[in-house]
Amino acid sequence: MSLTATFLRRVTLIGLLAGLVSGFAGPRGGIGGTGAVRGGIGGTGITAIGVIQRFGSIYVNGAEYLLSPKTHYWVDGRRASVDALHRGQDVFVDALLQGGRPTADNVRVQHALIGLVEAIAADGRQVRILGQNIQVSARALARLEHTEHTHPALGMDLAVSAGSPASGRWIATRIRALPQPHQGPVQFLIRGTLRMAGRHHITLAKRSFLWVGPQAPEHLVGRYVVAQGYYRFGRPAVSSLRPATGLKDARARISIAGYTRRAHGVWRFDGQTLIARVRPAHNSTRRPTFLTVRREGSDRFVVLRAIPGIHVMSFGLHLPDKAAEGVTRPQVMHPAVTRPQIMHPAMARPQIMRPMVIRPQTAPSPLS
Repeated sequence: MSLTATFLRRVTLIGLLAGLVSGFAGPRGGIGGTGAVRGGIGGTGITAIGVIQRFGSIYVNGAEYLLSPKTHYWVDGRRASVDALHRGQDVFVDALLQGGRPTADNVRVQHALIGLVEAIAADGRQVRILGQNIQVSARALARLEHTEHTHPALGMDLAVSAGSPASGRWIATRIRALPQPHQGPVQFLIRGTLRMAGRHHITLAKRSFLWVGPQAPEHLVGRYVVAQGYYRFGRPAVSSLRPATGLKDARARISIAGYTRRAHGVWRFDGQTLIARVRPAHNSTRRPTFLTVRREGSDRFVVLRAIPGIHVMSFGLHLPDKAAEGVTRPQVMHPAVTRPQIMHPAMARPQIMRPMVIRPQTAPSPLS
């Protein structure tokens, strides 16, 4: 074999190896501009699905996730900045262990609903958007009152972070009033399981919507999706559907704080089936549940621990890091210290008697 042929074969082999390496080391982040997580069942990765409880960096499900200059932020699939994060928002945190501490790689804010208020209770604690009944907590209402708005009103455009204990019913942890556009239609967003997809209509979250997309999304039927669109002559028309970021995008270790559903002995969260290795002492679908989940394959999620009836805004905050696994911190009682009473002796001050001075009487002399 000639030296030229040998050289060409080596160059070709090097090119093939470089192509394989570049394929494995592809860019991270969103796929097609949707902000979806690329893979993620390996190694030291951690995923937290829950509510932002407080900052410094951010706390989700009672654990702290550091924010670094390399952290990426998304709001409903669009790139954003750290300023878009607020307490009470539902987030999907994709983190890696660095120096033994979880550092957020991606933080994705995921609103449950964005749309116009169709009906409202007298006390403002319950509103209806896109046919969904939303119970507004006192804290969520207080956050709205910090703006120029005092209460939700008919026709107000609201962005709602909430969990769903039942189809068509949501419990809000944060609501935010949005300015309506001066020109163009008002847009909306809704999450839920797609039940039916026809040529001109779809059924999502027990409501029928007008479909104005390019083709009927029949391949998404049964999936938990995000529907976006705009109000067309006062009626919501869906123009795009995409799978919601969820457990299929999570890493090997997952913590969840949200509403689970049980039917026929099977747990489901956001449309995903979970394998329960443990069962809580009691399980109420009306209150959120904390789950520790291990991913064992592309479509296999095993529940390792379940704590029902939690408060998502405060769960685990006053406990150590292992509180997310159900470990309780003992109460430390400080001993009571009794200080002796010191009696100060009274000091007797001598009474000083002032002498009585008698002035002599002087008789006046006669005038001569």
